[in-house]
Amino acid sequence: MNAYIHDILTQPAALRFLADQISLETLAALKQRIEDGEFDRIILSGMGASYYAAYPTYLQLAILPIPVMIVNAAELVNYLPGLTGPRTLLWLNSQSGRSAELLHLVEKLVITPVAAVVACVNDPESPLAKGADYCLPIYAGEESTVSVKTYTNMLAVNLMAALVLTGKSEMPQLKMDLLETADKMQAMLDTHRDNQEWLAKAIENIETFFFLGRGASMAAVWTGSLINKEAARCSFEGMNAADFRHGPLEMVRAGVGAFIFAGDLTSYTLNRQLGVEIQQHGGSVIWLDAEQNPELSTFLLPDVPELFRPLVEVIPMQLLTLIMAEKKGIAPGVFHIVGKITQVE
Repeated sequence: MNAYIHDILTQPAALRFLADQISLETLAALKQRIEDGEFDRIILSGMGASYYAAYPTYLQLAILPIPVMIVNAAELVNYLPGLTGPRTLLWLNSQSGRSAELLHLVEKLVITPVAAVVACVNDPESPLAKGADYCLPIYAGEESTVSVKTYTNMLAVNLMAALVLTGKSEMPQLKMDLLETADKMQAMLDTHRDNQEWLAKAIENIETFFFLGRGASMAAVWTGSLINKEAARCSFEGMNAADFRHGPLEMVRAGVGAFIFAGDLTSYTLNRQLGVEIQQHGGSVIWLDAEQNPELSTFLLPDVPELFRPLVEVIPMQLLTLIMAEKKGIAPGVFHIVGKITQVE
């Protein structure tokens, strides 16, 4: 089997292993430090899929009584070094723990240290992990090229850590919810060929693709755009659904399609209305939701605990890479220029 496809199909197993192995006991001390007012801000950072995986966590941490920011690691190193200070809690995501930008950031911390560093990594022996005050392994196992298991496990660990730090949930319940999500993801991937066939038929007349969402769904929007470039060499654009109204809506016509994530109750109605309007202007819509929508062609997602909805939202994006690679006659997820670890900034 193609290694990339194998990584897609083994995501549920990786999440189950994570649920078995994860321990966030070390975060009890960090939670107390937050409550004691030791930090004046939290900055989440990373690159690529690891950066996108932090976005739902950023939304969860925003309830804390201190500012929370999410900043691209390259920008933080080169343009925004003043954002970090002696009372900063710096949260760094990197599946390898060896990406160039993250290592450059850690090097600068020797000169201008912060109060504490959290490193969320797949390799606990990496330089990033060893330089952190709190290391959160994601237990994703070996991965071939495109971030698949490392993305979903990174997202899960980030979210679980956020809920522990904010006191919104305890580990036993989080593990139960994660296992339920893994089981439902497994059922979805067991029928991945049927899902691919449905999706291939739904997009057969589409030439231009947009991925649209809001809130926590932005993780899948941005990652979907990234992995279609990496795995299928297709330049599909992912953006916030609200931004799509500020100009790109003008592009809608026959042959233009939008994958729209239904999202949570905050943005559901707004997203649905955008989908209806796109259809009225001649475009095509694939609505991504756990329930059929009578007005929009719906790709059904598993109905999972709300916290972990972003984990299953990325699956249709992954399946799309397989469809597009097959259309192009290329093997999906095979790198020819980049490597698994980006070592040059």
